[in-house]
Amino acid sequence: MTEAQLAKARRLAARDGYTTVRLELGYIEQAPVEDGSADVVISNGVINLCEDKAAVFREIARILKPGGRTAISDIVTELQLTEAIVCDASLWASCIGGAMQQDDYRRAIEDAGLTVRTVREIPQYQFISDSAQGATKTFGVKSISVLASKAD
Repeated sequence: MTEAQLAKARRLAARDGYTTVRLELGYIEQAPVEDGSADVVISNGVINLCEDKAAVFREIARILKPGGRTAISDIVTELQLTEAIVCDASLWASCIGGAMQQDDYRRAIEDAGLTVRTVREIPQYQFISDSAQGATKTFGVKSISVLASKAD
């Protein structure tokens, strides 16, 4: 998130009366939030762009209160991506190059100390570029939503 994006998000939250939302500038792997201070953490297509997804899930677990929840929408794969795809900047920009294999993704969430409650595929999600569509067919790239929680 840039300063401009943060300013816009704060402006929209204030305009729409969201008084219980906290918006902070920082890196998702090192959130500027106190331990056990968040009721809910949401992410929409951000974790997939992070190199160290396990660190992101550990950070989510760190900042969630006991009983806290996380709702994540992200891109995963059925099969492990090749090095050529992972190193392709255009496929990172298409949110595919950073996609994690779905079983590894779930395991990383659970290894962070969170309990996965539901995982749903979002079938209407469509990739636009030819290379993204090709990777989707070959590696089973798909959009999912995950709900997980931290133990009480």
